[in-house]
This record gives sequence, C-alpha cells and structure tokens, in this order.
Amino acid sequence: MTEPVFVALLIADRVISEDNGKKGIIGTFTQFNALQFPARFPPWFVYAAVTNLVDEHSFSLNVVNDETQQVVFSAAGQFRVDRPRKVVELVVPVVNVVFPSPGTYNLLFNVDGQQIGSRLLETAKVDVPQRPGMPGQAAGPEAGPRPEGD
Repeated sequence: MTEPVFVALLIADRVISEDNGKKGIIGTFTQFNALQFPARFPPWFVYAAVTNLVDEHSFSLNVVNDETQQVVFSAAGQFRVDRPRKVVELVVPVVNVVFPSPGTYNLLFNVDGQQIGSRLLETAKVDVPQRPGMPGQAAGPEAGPRPEGD
C-alpha cells in the first residue's frame, strides 16, 4: 500500500462546492472565543485533503482536548480514489459541539486508522465587552461566541 500524502487541514466558517468542482473555503480561523464555558459555537467546517492513494479508504476526524484527552467531536467516513495523483477533498460539517473548557484542542485526521495530519484549535474565555457608561452590559453581537482569525 502506498503512504497517503497529507495536503491540507483547514478550519472554516463555511466550505462551498462550486459546480465546476472547486471548493470555496470561507472564513478560516484558529480560535474560538466565548463569554463562558462550557461553550457551543455556530456550525463550522473542516476541510481535509489527501493524495497518493488508490481504491477504497476510511477516514476519521477527532477533536480532542489537549489537557484531558476528552474527544469532543468525532466523524468518520469512506472515500474511493481512482488515480494515485488525485487529491481527495473531504468536507466535514461540525455542529453542536460543546467545548467543556477553554484551552487547546487537537484536530486529528486519520486515514485507514493512521494519523496523517493534525491541527490546533484554541478556545478562550473573553470578558463581556462594555459600552462606555454602561457597566456589565454586553455590547451587541460581538459579545457572543465567535471565531477569531489568524
């Protein structure tokens, strides 16, 4: 068996598939911010790409708390490749994941049970933004959970 070649692992607000086969990766980020934990964030996506494979293969994606090793999200599936140089693009929607605490989470991407790539995702607790003269009051939509860009 040939060894898979890891091409990409991106975290994004959205990934769209165009009619011509191209992928639009919109709003990449590496950190979520929340006012409190546990926290649930809006739906997001993971884009993974791998090449140097042929035939049928399995993949899995796990999001693991770096400190506790707790798996907070897991997804798995199958893909088939007809040409070894073809880049297989996988899009995994991530919905209703609860992050129990701020910290570092590892996104672990596996093919046929072998980890071939990883990526870090940070979660951070932020203070309530305040308007001048209005102590303790949240200031609009920026007060809620949101991804932070690089």
